[in-house]
Amino acid sequence: MADNRTYDIRSILEEMRQEYWQGLAESEESPEELLECVTFTLGGETYAFETIHASEVIRVPKLVKVPGVQQLIVGIFNLRGEIIAAVDIRSLLGIPSPQLTAGARIIVIKRDGFTTGIITEGVQGVVALPLEMFEPVVKSVAAGAREFIRGQINHDGRMAMLLDIVRLLESPELTVNHD
Repeated sequence: MADNRTYDIRSILEEMRQEYWQGLAESEESPEELLECVTFTLGGETYAFETIHASEVIRVPKLVKVPGVQQLIVGIFNLRGEIIAAVDIRSLLGIPSPQLTAGARIIVIKRDGFTTGIITEGVQGVVALPLEMFEPVVKSVAAGAREFIRGQINHDGRMAMLLDIVRLLESPELTVNHD
């Protein structure tokens, strides 16, 4: 049996060309820009900052109190021969400071020859958050805390606040005077 259908090679090639260009146009759509962040808990709320600032996460070691420093600096600890200040940023963000539990962790931050540890109530992990999904901070956030928060995002059914960790670490409340 012979096939009586005729093929118009030009229309077939034109259709293939259109499919090809459509496929290219779809693949050229800008991919979603993701921000890799470490997420953690403070005052029962989820916070995050970019992983490029985080060096490691450790259990809270024995902290040695240092007299004459700001109350945000809870103490110092030895991490493989390096003395590091542990800071509790909850009061800077207007968050209540309940007693830390066994799940508490310190996120060690290294930046421009400066190392410190931020005490958290717990670290949730590292996630890639879509940059375009961030929204401005709601007005219910304390005014003092707003300067340290870049935005908020609904992630896995929970609101997460993106911290401006550089601004936070450069705040006068955390700066030790060398007078």
